[in-house]
Amino acid sequence: MEEFNIFKDVKAIFFDFDNTLVSFDNLSNQALLKVADDILDYIRENYPYVNVDRDEFSKTLIETAKKLDEEGVYDRRLWWEEVLKKYSVKAEMEDLYEWTQIYWSIAGNNTPYEDSLDAIEYLKRKGFKLGIITNSDGEWGNKKQRINKFPLVSYFDVITISGENNIKPKPNVQPFILSCEKLNLSVSQCLMVGDDPIKDCLAAKKAGLYSILVDREGKVKFAELYADFVIQNLKQLEEIF
Repeated sequence: MEEFNIFKDVKAIFFDFDNTLVSFDNLSNQALLKVADDILDYIRENYPYVNVDRDEFSKTLIETAKKLDEEGVYDRRLWWEEVLKKYSVKAEMEDLYEWTQIYWSIAGNNTPYEDSLDAIEYLKRKGFKLGIITNSDGEWGNKKQRINKFPLVSYFDVITISGENNIKPKPNVQPFILSCEKLNLSVSQCLMVGDDPIKDCLAAKKAGLYSILVDREGKVKFAELYADFVIQNLKQLEEIF
């Protein structure tokens, strides 16, 4: 198709992980609610004079988590600390670690999108080099463990976890350029597919790659301003390539 001629020189396709290849947000919200309950129990037991409404506390924790995540703070222990500060409450490091373990015991059970498996198999058959460029979970090694559970992990030629091993996190251009170099390809021969219009798409374009935004729920306003093309699911990649 004429409109896809801009991708004719693409030889490698990189994917974000969470909310692109696997479902994440719903499980993350469930995990945050569970952690909120546990932290609130901790406050009531150790700081009985602090009056906190359960619904209000859960809302505060979720909003704080979203804000810090957008700012590139991925260490969940810092999320819990930030919330506790709002109530002038402190916790030991072992408590912060325990809440983080509770969080990942729920949020880490990710299910691949069916269209992601179909798309990866299709693109591999077509001869494309494939990769994952994703930000750290804030706990070293955790993201790699989750990626290793992806059924088609062996199909990927390069996996770059930005925010670990001295690689700057997205939206810095470093992980994109580094991933291209690992495949001995120029940035103009590579494409990034992701759900985040800024950290995935704009950042990739700034690095010199092409980008495709996957907007599964149609929530991104003026989506076409962030990427070279916008799709609703990864199955649509078969229409492009």
